[in-house]
Amino acid sequence: MGIVTLQLVCDTCKKVILEKEGEEHLMNEQFPITGEEAQKLDKEHRGHECHIEAVEKTS
Repeated sequence: MGIVTLQLVCDTCKKVILEKEGEEHLMNEQFPITGEEAQKLDKEHRGHECHIEAVEKTS
């Protein structure tokens, strides 16, 4: 079994813009971001359509 990773995907840019490892985020239905990450997202992806995906990465 691999590591559960949550990915914030920008549908407009068609790329993963943030990743957070940890099943606890999935279980708590949270995608925590720092203030710095929030500012960067606001600057670079404001108005874009984005979604969160849970993926399992195997080593």
